[in-house]
Amino acid sequence: MKKRFLKTFLPVMLLVSAVFIIGSGCGDGISNPPQDFQDYWPDIDQDSYGDASVSPTTYASSDAPANYVMDNTDCNDNDATIYPGATEILDNGVDEDCNGYISITLFVDADGDGFGKAIEVLELLVDESIPSGYSYYAGDCNDDDAAINPLVDEIVGNGIDDNCDGDIDIVEYYTDADGDGYGAGSALPPPAAGVNNNLDCDDTNANIHPYTREFLNDGIDSNCDGEDNT
Repeated sequence: MKKRFLKTFLPVMLLVSAVFIIGSGCGDGISNPPQDFQDYWPDIDQDSYGDASVSPTTYASSDAPANYVMDNTDCNDNDATIYPGATEILDNGVDEDCNGYISITLFVDADGDGFGKAIEVLELLVDESIPSGYSYYAGDCNDDDAAINPLVDEIVGNGIDDNCDGDIDIVEYYTDADGDGYGAGSALPPPAAGVNNNLDCDDTNANIHPYTREFLNDGIDSNCDGEDNT
């Protein structure tokens, strides 16, 4: 009887014990699943992309807190309109899609006088200077001659619209109170001197005049085109 017990019951008991020991370590896949640990990043603006500037925190997938994601490609986690794949907005100086570039409108300045004519949209690295041969400023009526642009003086008798104001060989002088090269008000009587144009919409601010760079959402019509681009 003793030999029969050892041969029959003892192996069965050992097998049952092994099953309990192994099962407690691995789980049954339903009531006690194995833990899956992953790196998570905070998603403060809740655009589904995590903050690339912070270190990750490791959580079990079932324990990850709200507003944490497994993606860390957001370049600005305080703005839900900025994330990889977002629509890039022209001329606002912001890298919406997190590719390191901004889109900007420039003008080809072939004669190097600081004023361009043909429009081109370029993608530049954030904080990159504009390339040679381009200008922020339009208004050049002859981009093959550096002596012709909106800031030069009109020369009488040469048959050329030197200052690109649409008038040829007509010289009138206007007060330029802020010294930006653009005048305002009525023509001054001779022998007064000033500038040859009256295109300035704010002659108290040297940063506001035609053919300057317009910034979006600042509430100011910087280039005197009648729009503040808000």
